Amino acid sequence: MPYRESRNIEISTKDYIKTQINASWTGINVFRSFGEVTNNNLPAICVRLGKTLHDNVEIGAPSTIRTATIFVDIFANDDGQRLDLKDFLIEKLKGEWDYHEYTVNNGVSSDIINGKIRRVALSETEVSPAKDKSQLSKVDRYRHLITVTVTTGKVEV
Repeated sequence: MPYRESRNIEISTKDYIKTQINASWTGINVFRSFGEVTNNNLPAICVRLGKTLHDNVEIGAPSTIRTATIFVDIFANDDGQRLDLKDFLIEKLKGEWDYHEYTVNNGVSSDIINGKIRRVALSETEVSPAKDKSQLSKVDRYRHLITVTVTTGKVEV
């Protein structure tokens, strides 16, 4: 069964981040949901799809171009690691990466590259910076959120 565009964007971005992290870091876990992040598997990065806009290609036509928001949550062990991971990921997300179309048949996953995902905008912020970190759970103490707006530039009918 082929995945739809939203899922392809999310997984393509997660796989890109995982590849970049594994090439330069050790012991960093990359997930697709908060439920997978626990005190026992920090440091971790969670990549998830947020809001998606469908802008008209032309007035009166049903065709649109998708612009998606990707949230990249960093769960670090300390403030230094949080800042280092944040800067590393921002550097990697400033450009573009491969858009994969994924298919799963009988439990076997395959993919083909069918274009690029391009960054439109990027922002970042520490999560809960004003709170006393000792009062937070280990998972929430050193969190950071990177928000990336992306598009494949493909016209959807």
